[in-house]
Amino acid sequence: MMKGTVKLFGVSEFSVRLPNLLTHLVYLVFSYLLVREMQRPFLVTFAAFLMLNLSPYLLEFFALARGYGMICGWIMMSLYFLWKYIDTRKNKFAIGSFSGAFLAVMSNFVALNYLMALTGVFYLWLIYLLFFEKTNTRKIFAHTLTPLPFLITLAALLYRPIQFLSTGGEFKYGSSSLYQSLETMVRDYLQTKADAYFGKNTIIIFACLAIGFIIMATVRATRQFVRKPQDTRTTFLLATVLIILSVILIQKVQFHVMGTNYLILRTALMLVPLGLLPVALCLLLWENKWANRLLITIGIFSVIHLIPHINFNQCREWWYDKHTKEMALYVENLKVEKPVKLGVHWTFQPATMYYWKTGQLNAIDELLYNKDIRTDDYFDYYYVPLGDTSKLHPAYVVEKQFGYDWWLFRKE
Repeated sequence: MMKGTVKLFGVSEFSVRLPNLLTHLVYLVFSYLLVREMQRPFLVTFAAFLMLNLSPYLLEFFALARGYGMICGWIMMSLYFLWKYIDTRKNKFAIGSFSGAFLAVMSNFVALNYLMALTGVFYLWLIYLLFFEKTNTRKIFAHTLTPLPFLITLAALLYRPIQFLSTGGEFKYGSSSLYQSLETMVRDYLQTKADAYFGKNTIIIFACLAIGFIIMATVRATRQFVRKPQDTRTTFLLATVLIILSVILIQKVQFHVMGTNYLILRTALMLVPLGLLPVALCLLLWENKWANRLLITIGIFSVIHLIPHINFNQCREWWYDKHTKEMALYVENLKVEKPVKLGVHWTFQPATMYYWKTGQLNAIDELLYNKDIRTDDYFDYYYVPLGDTSKLHPAYVVEKQFGYDWWLFRKE
């Protein structure tokens, strides 16, 4: 998608971010359609919509040129069509659900966790239809074939890239603790309010609330499904619970069998809608005044919590790149002999490389990637965070400070 928007609109920060903006629209539309289909009063339906859409951390990724936000948009589309499939039993909606999952995986490989969970829940549903609802065997068999074209295509497309990334250790990123994965998600949601609501216990309390809400949704979904298996809304609630639990189980298996770490920070972003949806549906379908009040309270809190976190200057995940463009253009416009050899700390390299490759830094020589700070005086200018300034060669002196923690040095 990014290549397509760049081809249509040229290279710009807007064009590389456009796919995420478009998938945010997908997320908004299908999250709205999904809660509306539950046929509950407008106020609680709108509160559920706010709950699903106003996570500050989630919103940031719909404005970045990365695939993590796109995953969430396609997953929400996939879940909507899964609901339609459960409600109507029409295979075209199953195709729509796996199409969304396919697009999510093509946006970022981390969505393979969702695809595996969706596939497992889909086949469980078919088994239930076959043995408990006595659905026509021929129809069930036809539906069992639905995921196969998507799985086979992905296997053909992704085998080599995944093998290459695996040998490079790219899948080692993450945490060795499942709770730490949850803790970072809570911290990323709270952001500047991590110690505000309940002091130093804020993160622990919110983590416990998250676990409690998932347990509540699991118990409620199971109980209602046993009581009213014919209610497709309850069945879908149970399906969403099984998906998030399956994703967690898949991570556990990967960690113990393959040595792959648990999802964390941006790689865990898809767990935000996957975790929020069953809780929102549970409260939405619970026709009880206290459940309604709780859902409305969460919706109001979501708005209040979002307001202080609206910003147009930086994102939480890549906060250190706030001044990278300013620095690069500053060096570009220096009245010195060109080309300039610019060295940057490895964290600034991807963003600086973007501006160099897109022709905005014609006066700067080709950028070199260095994981460690070079101790010689090879570069004419060196951009480093405050903590690494002591590692520079004595020939470097301060040229300019950017923000509080970033320094550009010049070789004398």
